[in-house]
Amino acid sequence: VVSTQSTWGLACELCLEQHYLLTMSPVSIRQNFHEDCEHALNKQINMEMFASNTYLALYSYFIQHDKALHGFAKMFLKSSHEERDHGLLLIEYVTKRGGQVVMENIKKPEMALSSAKIAVETALNLEKDVNQSLLNLQVLAGEKGDAHLSNFLEEHFLEEQVDAIKEVGDLLTRLEMAGDGLGVIYIDNELKKRFGGGEDSD
Repeated sequence: VVSTQSTWGLACELCLEQHYLLTMSPVSIRQNFHEDCEHALNKQINMEMFASNTYLALYSYFIQHDKALHGFAKMFLKSSHEERDHGLLLIEYVTKRGGQVVMENIKKPEMALSSAKIAVETALNLEKDVNQSLLNLQVLAGEKGDAHLSNFLEEHFLEEQVDAIKEVGDLLTRLEMAGDGLGVIYIDNELKKRFGGGEDSD
């Protein structure tokens, strides 16, 4: 049989432990991570998700029965996945630095598509916009003395964005030279070989 004194002593110990847990300072891993950088990273997350949705809209355009350009479709689907992965990478980075991710409303893609050329022009402008946002973030990191953020952007984003702009720009040049009709089909077949483009492929 547990004595009343022992029960009371145990209760006191539990109360003291609970009081300690409630009054102790929370652990913080945040260091040299300015609020302006955190805010800009959250904006970049939103932009990457917007870019992913835009590429998804381009994908849906090319799989329509009256377009049926599955090489272009698969290329844009791959781009959508890449942009989404970029957003997830940024989410992980913000939390790794002790920040808080704020998920904002993602703007609806607004496009008037009528040809493969216009779709690729849309993609090129999108890549430039994303790149400029990243460059602005890189400048901000330098102003705030955040070397870790600067290195992170250089390692995971900046070089890849330059490559993406060059690749999409080259594709647009080839579309302009090819013209409409069979030239677009020829380029689509090349994209099928590179990305896979059958209706049943993933």
